[in-house]
Amino acid sequence: MKALIVADIEEKSLYDHFRPERWANAGIQVVISCGDLKPTYLDFLASMFNVPCLYVRGNHDVTYEANPPGGWVNLDGKVHRLGGIGFYGLEGSPWYNGGPAQYTEGQMAWRARWTRLHHWTGGGIDVLVSHAAPRMCPNRSTDCPCVYPPDGSMARNVGQACAVDADRRVLDMGDIPHRPFDALRSLVLSLQPRFLLHGHMHLGYGVRPRELALGRTRIIDAYGHAIVDLQ
Repeated sequence: MKALIVADIEEKSLYDHFRPERWANAGIQVVISCGDLKPTYLDFLASMFNVPCLYVRGNHDVTYEANPPGGWVNLDGKVHRLGGIGFYGLEGSPWYNGGPAQYTEGQMAWRARWTRLHHWTGGGIDVLVSHAAPRMCPNRSTDCPCVYPPDGSMARNVGQACAVDADRRVLDMGDIPHRPFDALRSLVLSLQPRFLLHGHMHLGYGVRPRELALGRTRIIDAYGHAIVDLQ
């Protein structure tokens, strides 16, 4: 199943400069939003591609409750099956100012427990869709001087070397809104879905590449857009 995944920014090639002939042979079978996109943008994508559309909210999607995107399925907290593939969503970012779709690490840990239950009772989760990213560093985040420097600085970690292995680039951000979830890392390592699709990290920050791996799970950043074969 070929998926168009989107997150964080509206791309002109998919909106203002959309050309149907460019996408006619792309074979898109599902569109997945990983958050922080306006409902009008998602409405446009749904009308142009006319395929199943799935989403989770990001921390900036503050209008969705009053004005949800038309023709889209909210994946948050539920299993949705398409073509034999089980999708599951976990919305939001780390808590930083009390806005909608923000969660503490403890709250996300509880949500991860419910995800495991849905995995076992809902026929299995093949594709986990989130807005926030999982922690990639194998050290617990609270003990990691790379991500949380002892001087309290919250740099974006661009080019920063791991304190344990100087040849390894730091892949986790230290500022509070963009800190990755420990709970997502544990969830991925325990369930090992085929994919975790996320947004929020913004490839332009230069911290992570488009794709990483946790065990057998492919971790893909949907920033802007990407096409992924989910089979």
